[in-house]
Amino acid sequence: MKKYVFLGKVYPYFPKSVIYPVVPSIDAAKQGTFGFSIQKSFITGELTADHIENPSTALKSAEQTIQGLVDAYSFIAGDIYEVKLEAVKHEKTDEFEAYKDATLEELFSHIPSHEMPRIELLMSAAVEHMSLRLALSNFKNAKRYTAYTGLYIYLAIENVKKYFYPVDLKKEGKEWEGLRAKLSLTRADIDFAREFADHVRHGRYQDVKGVDNTKMLRLGADVILKFYKHLSKLNYE
Repeated sequence: MKKYVFLGKVYPYFPKSVIYPVVPSIDAAKQGTFGFSIQKSFITGELTADHIENPSTALKSAEQTIQGLVDAYSFIAGDIYEVKLEAVKHEKTDEFEAYKDATLEELFSHIPSHEMPRIELLMSAAVEHMSLRLALSNFKNAKRYTAYTGLYIYLAIENVKKYFYPVDLKKEGKEWEGLRAKLSLTRADIDFAREFADHVRHGRYQDVKGVDNTKMLRLGADVILKFYKHLSKLNYE
């Protein structure tokens, strides 16, 4: 039996105290149990299951379950609250370690670090280009909401696609061709994300395995990096 104890926080201060000893069957651990409490904005939770293929995905699903409760409160109260998973107890040392989402370097471990864009330059490009800004926002949501990774990655790709929208409206629809040609993407790349996005958009929930989640995040990061390099190249021409 695997057990993961985690800590988190609700931002800003959450005035409600709640205790849910058992939440039946969260998305990423259908064979397990999950319980949590929120006291003065601090979250304590425990996820237990016979087998969890991807602990990170399961923990993020737990985080999203708590976010759903907080969103229900926000709906009535009118305020906006964000749930953040912050630490997980290590199985071997029994000590808490800071929880971190996958970094760009982890998603692109096969690419030398010197080929990654400088943070300052990427930030400047995001200020200048709305398509990049929106794509980065959707990529952030793809990492945060793992049940909807495919949807947000596809939205990020669509954000980038809009940059290639033709001036001549008679050529509407050609922006997909422009996207693929300029960023060296294939139709299969885009269809991979679209498949998962369509399930969510049409109300058909589909479990996403950890390997597929990582693959979609890598696809989204790849599109954003290629788009940034395309914009940078234009600045030098």
